[in-house]
Amino acid sequence: MKTMNIILAGIACALVFGIIFAGFGSKAEAEAPKADVALGGWTMVTDNTARMMSEPDATRIANAIKANGGDFEALGLVATQVVSGTNYMYLVYGTEAEGTVPGYYFMTVYEDTKGNDTVVGTTAIDVTNIQTAAPLGKGATGAWAVRGSGKPGMLPDQDAQVSFDAINKGDVIYNPVALLATQLVSGTNYKALCVGNDKNLYVVTWYKDLKGGASLTSAECVNIGAYSGM
Repeated sequence: MKTMNIILAGIACALVFGIIFAGFGSKAEAEAPKADVALGGWTMVTDNTARMMSEPDATRIANAIKANGGDFEALGLVATQVVSGTNYMYLVYGTEAEGTVPGYYFMTVYEDTKGNDTVVGTTAIDVTNIQTAAPLGKGATGAWAVRGSGKPGMLPDQDAQVSFDAINKGDVIYNPVALLATQLVSGTNYKALCVGNDKNLYVVTWYKDLKGGASLTSAECVNIGAYSGM
């Protein structure tokens, strides 16, 4: 009987020790740092606010969005093109009628000479593959003309704004329209749609390091026609 009691006591101690050890193990696992999220992918920015538009533009894009069947928020008019009537290109954010992943698009609306509007294109902006063109001056016949001047100081991310201001000191000054995407590396990459003071539309990419230093990576002049859907 004494031997049996010793065996039972040993089993009980082993069970208690096992429970305590398991508890410590669980706590250690819970407190262990999680693995870093995989880096390298661009993350779409979602908190740009819509710009103030003229009443005709606001009405036109509202009707265009309704007719298009998607779920979009208009951020602003970015370009026009005089044809037989006028093409209007707007920056919008959201999803197409059959889409599930939101993103930025250029939506082109054609207004005929009688004032009737028709959506002629809704083209996604792939921030990893911007359709580019050589910077051009203002006013070529039949060309797209960039509208507005951007809104300096209007980037929704303060870190992005401070680092953008630090790199925005070249011959061409870029006025931001919308912060499109960010990318975590050893520091942060940013991409913004901007209007240059040379009357061209750009996607500007810049890098902010871990110490707060900033450098311009590229300023790609957007080929507006490639996004028109025509």
